[in-house]
Amino acid sequence: MDQTPLAKITEDGVEFRSYRDGSKHFFTPEKSMEIQRNLGADIIFAFDECTSPTADKKYQQEAMERTHRWATRSLRRHRELQVESGKLKNGEGNGKQALFGIVQGGRFQDLRKESAEVIGKMDFDGFGIGGSFDKTDIGISVGLVNEILPEGKPRHLLGIGEPEDMFLAIENGCDTFDCVAPTRNARNGTLFTKVGKIHIENTKYREDLGPIEKDCNCYTCKNYSIAYLAFLHRAKELTFHPLASIHNLYFIVNLVNKIRQSILDSNFEEFKTEFLKNYK
Repeated sequence: MDQTPLAKITEDGVEFRSYRDGSKHFFTPEKSMEIQRNLGADIIFAFDECTSPTADKKYQQEAMERTHRWATRSLRRHRELQVESGKLKNGEGNGKQALFGIVQGGRFQDLRKESAEVIGKMDFDGFGIGGSFDKTDIGISVGLVNEILPEGKPRHLLGIGEPEDMFLAIENGCDTFDCVAPTRNARNGTLFTKVGKIHIENTKYREDLGPIEKDCNCYTCKNYSIAYLAFLHRAKELTFHPLASIHNLYFIVNLVNKIRQSILDSNFEEFKTEFLKNYK
């Protein structure tokens, strides 16, 4: 079996081979900005290196420092593109797209602190917190970083999407999140519910004519039974994927809405305790 790495990281950027046809590609911070701009996203991210949580400290520091240099290059090219498109006048203003810088450093708190200080001093519209740390350290790592990052700008946590993780992230200062977890779980037949994850392959769902959750108002639960979803999954019908994804995404969005309301109602701790007690 070919053990050649799919990606080669250098100071200039990243060379990688397509998993589809093996063709070579090379991304730089500048090219990343150009691609993201052309995609028309409202929020885009500086080019960074997301390391494995198991990488040693020497490499984590090398990658972090490279990420800082790439952040400077990303900012420069982002501003150039804004000027070229007329979104900036006299080099001032942010234009339409918001550029977020990314804090890295792996599971090492001193590196996280250093990265937050460096990235936090740069003129980004918001900040992303890289997810290359052990999930058990979410509260500590995120809290440490958010104490350093400047107030008044959004903080986005990358790679966190499990329901139980939302509470730690939010109570430690994160505003937004992104992760493949809701849709990846859905494709694999795992659905989020208030009592924890359930798997559609369980035989008890084959004749259950009720929805995934009785009080869920997502499109899937309002229109399809869990028995039908179980049939689609067994038959390997691709229709199952979007229907399951709709439910999981609705569950996450609804959960965050409830967390937000609990904060406004000053009962976040009570809501958190009750949710986690039932979510098994």
